[in-house]
Amino acid sequence: MSSYSSASGFGWRIHQMLLVRLLGIMILFTICRVLFFLFNQSFFPEVSWGQAPTLLLGGIRFDLVAILYTNILYVFLTLIPLTFKYRRPYQNFLDYLFIITNSIALLANCADFIYYRFTIKRSTWTVLQEFSHENNLHKLFGGFLINYWYVFLIWIMLVMLVIYLTRRWKVTSRPERPAWQVFLAHSVVMTVAVFLFIGGVKGGFRHSTRPITLSNAGEYVDKPKEMFIVLNTPFCIYKTLKRSDYQRASFFGSEMEANAVYSPIHMPDPSPAPFQPKNVVILIWESFGKEMVGTYNGDLENGTYKGYTPFVDSLMRHSRVYWHSFANGAKSIEAIPSVLTSIPGIMEPFILTRYTDNKLPSLPEMLQQKGYHTSFFHGAPNGSMGFKAFTNLIGVKNYYGKTEYNNDADYDGIWGIWDEEFLQFWAKKMDTFHEPFMSTLFTVSSHDPYKVPARYKGKFPKGPLPIYETMGYTDQALTKFFETAKTKPWFKNTLFVITADHSATFAHYPKYQTSVGNFSVPILFYAPGDSTVTGTDSATLVQQIDIMPSVLGYLHYDKPYFGFGKNVFGKVPLNFAVNYDGVYQWFNGPYVLQFDGRKTVGLYNYQEDKLLKINLAGKVPDVQKLMELQVKAFIQQYSNRMLDDRLTVTP
Repeated sequence: MSSYSSASGFGWRIHQMLLVRLLGIMILFTICRVLFFLFNQSFFPEVSWGQAPTLLLGGIRFDLVAILYTNILYVFLTLIPLTFKYRRPYQNFLDYLFIITNSIALLANCADFIYYRFTIKRSTWTVLQEFSHENNLHKLFGGFLINYWYVFLIWIMLVMLVIYLTRRWKVTSRPERPAWQVFLAHSVVMTVAVFLFIGGVKGGFRHSTRPITLSNAGEYVDKPKEMFIVLNTPFCIYKTLKRSDYQRASFFGSEMEANAVYSPIHMPDPSPAPFQPKNVVILIWESFGKEMVGTYNGDLENGTYKGYTPFVDSLMRHSRVYWHSFANGAKSIEAIPSVLTSIPGIMEPFILTRYTDNKLPSLPEMLQQKGYHTSFFHGAPNGSMGFKAFTNLIGVKNYYGKTEYNNDADYDGIWGIWDEEFLQFWAKKMDTFHEPFMSTLFTVSSHDPYKVPARYKGKFPKGPLPIYETMGYTDQALTKFFETAKTKPWFKNTLFVITADHSATFAHYPKYQTSVGNFSVPILFYAPGDSTVTGTDSATLVQQIDIMPSVLGYLHYDKPYFGFGKNVFGKVPLNFAVNYDGVYQWFNGPYVLQFDGRKTVGLYNYQEDKLLKINLAGKVPDVQKLMELQVKAFIQQYSNRMLDDRLTVTP
């Protein structure tokens, strides 16, 4: 033990102890960064070990900020210029404070070894908000410990190192100088330390230096998604604690100028066909990425790839399929606003922002005004993910969850009612609704820990990833749902929409491990009573926020409305899609532009260059200039309208 038991001068060794302990935590954060990369190496296929020095040195800057924030109380209580801080009880308190706070910070880093696979970004403050809605957290946490016990073991080892560091570097001596001299000397040290602390958390000492934030990680990487190697999770949490406002954008001098490039206001067709009151049924499938579907992947495994969803493959032959289709977010809670209100999650999930207090566009509400019965089904415990609260906010009149199902014999023990039983419950409930009706269901079974009912063990192909087996199960559940639905009188008078909440971001094949592949999900429109809603469209891009405008367009909705997406059944004024992956990803035709809010950091022809190896930024100026104009118009419309509560059409 390196403790100091004899009195010595001004007692400077307490400052040595402080520096050594903080340096030790810096080393542990670096170890976490290396482990984060090793656990998630498939997400960064182009990162070479030659980049390691740049990534690690860049990461030190963000680690310093996170460690200073984590230890702000510990540092202050160590530096106060009073001699009682040398007393043993006080030092014991500081030891426990140091161990506990840094253990929590390291736990956040360790959690993202795995959780990153599900969100393709470092966790932020909103993750805690997201899980605050769950009433089965003990089961989720217990399941995490069982399935990823090795991560828990790594964390325990890191905590033991923190404890060793604390015991190895202790101060047990008192200064031999008079208290007033110690006070003056330590006051000078504390003043200097405060100056250094401010510079450390700010990221520099120059007056012009803006406080360091997540986007600064872009200085050290070749591709935006590599920023998450440079960042650490505590930093991301601290930097999003108080971020409740979007920054007002002024790329265009007026809204009229922005509207000329991109407008979220939809006007009815000047000579519309009469409104057709068809039923609307939307299924949002947990983690349903394109990688699962054989039809999308004729190029895999030398043309022999069959996928894991045979029913969806068969349904695609009778549906309108848009070959290039995308999610607008990477989390389940981002899907509901995208699909039902045409509002994407930008930077943070919309459902967790304060802007849910705004007057919102709503597909259920607009159809309700046309006499529709509206409902939302989610087999999880009621309140899970905040879905019940949000669907109530946008005017859905009837919510059906685990409580309404009322049979725990079909409960999977963690997430909710098994998909097969809950989809049958859905079909039978819809049979009781008056027509026209609009109903949405969110599945639960294809979720970690990826289990299927005991009676189906060994029935579905497992594939290289455990999620594939559960996809086969839910695909069969969908088969049985449609077998039941076909017997109902409302079946042929219904438009079905099948999509995902997000892709299974921990993909197996390289083309789905890119920042484009991470958002690639099926979006199918199936109208069994309408033969015109068939065929494959490989030119028009479609995304989740297009579902609301497209449904309204298909029904010949006859009023102006607000929606960030487009109507793919009508004339498409701007063939775009958008999502946020640490930077804005703006799709137009075959290109995707990666824009950090100020400048372009990447431009790729994703339809030809599927692995995004050829960065065309600066090489196709006409394409880049036009797409920059478009994404700036989107950012200005999104941010300013969010700030001004203008997400609906003013009569």
